[in-house]
Amino acid sequence: MRKYLRNITIGATLLLLAGSCTDKFEEYNTNQYQIHDADPATLMKSMIETIVNIQQNDSQMQDQMVGQLGGYLCVSNTWSGTNFGTFNQSDAWNANPWNTPFEKIYGNFFQIQEATNSTGHYYAFVCMIRAITMLRITDCYGPMPYSQVKKGNFYVSYDSQKQVYTNILSDLANAADILYNYNVETNGNTPLGNNDPVFDGNYASWAKLANSMRLRVAMRISGVWPEIAQPAAEAAVTHKAGLIESNSDNAMLSCGSQSNPYQLAAVSWGDLRVNANIVDYMTAYNDPRMVKYFNKSTLTGMTDKYVGMRTGDADFKKADAAGYSIPAYTATSKLMVFCAAETAFLRAEGKLRNWKMGDKTAKAYYEEGISLSMEQYQVSGDEFMKIVDAPTVTHPSDAVQKAAATISNTVGVKWNDSESDNIDGKNFQRIITQKWIANYPLGMEAWAEYRRTGYPELYPCIDNLSDCGVSSQRGMRRLSFPYTEAQNNKANYDQGVIELEGTDNEATDLKWAKKN
Repeated sequence: MRKYLRNITIGATLLLLAGSCTDKFEEYNTNQYQIHDADPATLMKSMIETIVNIQQNDSQMQDQMVGQLGGYLCVSNTWSGTNFGTFNQSDAWNANPWNTPFEKIYGNFFQIQEATNSTGHYYAFVCMIRAITMLRITDCYGPMPYSQVKKGNFYVSYDSQKQVYTNILSDLANAADILYNYNVETNGNTPLGNNDPVFDGNYASWAKLANSMRLRVAMRISGVWPEIAQPAAEAAVTHKAGLIESNSDNAMLSCGSQSNPYQLAAVSWGDLRVNANIVDYMTAYNDPRMVKYFNKSTLTGMTDKYVGMRTGDADFKKADAAGYSIPAYTATSKLMVFCAAETAFLRAEGKLRNWKMGDKTAKAYYEEGISLSMEQYQVSGDEFMKIVDAPTVTHPSDAVQKAAATISNTVGVKWNDSESDNIDGKNFQRIITQKWIANYPLGMEAWAEYRRTGYPELYPCIDNLSDCGVSSQRGMRRLSFPYTEAQNNKANYDQGVIELEGTDNEATDLKWAKKN
């Protein structure tokens, strides 16, 4: 794996780009069809591709290797014994989910910022993309540079955890307003056109995504900063642009001329398999979406089953792991960014918190989330919705991993009407468990929600190689700050550690995380 040195790469990029920046902000924001020296629509395409990574190496290093901590996928390569799954990733790997998004976002971001004089729909759009991408970073690390980042200076003071989420919510809210209004005022003009691999330039759809992301962010911080979270969530729900509420609204990113990175890693490289957690939960529920999510195993004697691989195994041969199930993707499968089912589940949780989420009950939004997910994958969920008893989730030993395990902290699917509607009960666990299944394969989001809620229970790490006390059962709680920050931004790094209120390692909880 290559080592990422953000200060060198970004500095060189900005020197190359600086000469082409202009101050024609009126022209950029009014004449959408003119090609400029630094045309915003052209610059935005590579930025959009960071909200879930298309580029194969970026996807592997972030969505797959870090994302496996959320229980969806499992890397099936030991890479000489260093792995996020065994809690002993290298310093270079640990720095990648921070450094690479900075590299990919800010060169183009600053060009557009200068060209638009920090105003108008183009600037609102790139602030939204930055917010969505940087959310993944702060979810992984905690405090980070956000509001103080400027052209030519990335080694600046860190926003506190509270500040960074507040600023992300503000950028998303502003984008929802400006993009929606622009779409109305121009009768649906699409200035990004073919440079938008998600919504083909439809700003009304992007405004819905901005609102739905606001709901996601608000729920992330709901337990620790409700005074920020509740108003943000309620404003998103009532916003004139609306939310992603139907599957026709789903944000799905086209891979274009590139191959789907999950399919590439699984089939061509042999580096990716399905995680035992998601397979065993769905098997226990007899979930009809399995045929859409996974391919069946090719392990001897198990070819009629979906068989996932457990993470955290330090001692296996890559060739032997080839028989585990792989994601059911083709080279042209789109990447999910956000689905309508998640919106419904978020509203269901909001209802349990007594937030104003709409006219339906928590139960109705919960059931809507399941129905939307089943519809998304074109299967019937009628019988699934009737499951009352909590299944036992088990994993058998097999020829590759002698690692049998059982999870007992589960819930049925059917809503319990006799249970009080609050976040302390089993209905809350039902919401999170079903949202987790519906959000496959968004592993980094799943990891964040697991740390926030403790649901669903996941199998413990098989081989815990942590040197800082990471719990095998609870798993890694964050990523430690990149070594590049400690080396090149020492004073601000030290302040970031103080704000963290814990040691800079993988065993320290972020402020919004469940502490037990």
